[in-house]
Amino acid sequence: MISPELLRRYPFFGGLSDTELKSLAMISEEAEFAKDEFLIREGEDADTLYLILEGDVCVMVRTDGEDELSKVTPITAGQIVGWSAVVPPYKYTAYVRANSDVKAVAIDGPGMRAMFEMDHDFGYLMLSKIVEIIRSRLSDTRIQLASIEPEE
Repeated sequence: MISPELLRRYPFFGGLSDTELKSLAMISEEAEFAKDEFLIREGEDADTLYLILEGDVCVMVRTDGEDELSKVTPITAGQIVGWSAVVPPYKYTAYVRANSDVKAVAIDGPGMRAMFEMDHDFGYLMLSKIVEIIRSRLSDTRIQLASIEPEE
């Protein structure tokens, strides 16, 4: 468990009640990752949503080769990765690798989904925030794709 006050510091958790913050804190723990370590791997069961506290990570996708990954979006402290943990079918859709040593809050995805089922208003608020993250990441991807020259 982490302190609810830790979550309260970050805009993603803005608008949550003390009770909601405490409930999230109870299903969360601190996690650390070394530089170049993967937090998330595409295709794996999505069971954790991460809040990056320190360091930075990069969202990456598989490209031409089996082992080749391309950077899509840099993620810095205060941002969330692993939204697939609360969006069906609960499979990660990209890779996330630490660009530096990283400290994060790991929030249990199944626990969070259970909270959504028990409190639909809370679920709606949190999923609205997740949708904004997805929209932003899709926009980043579209900008990156626009910079690729089409084959003739």
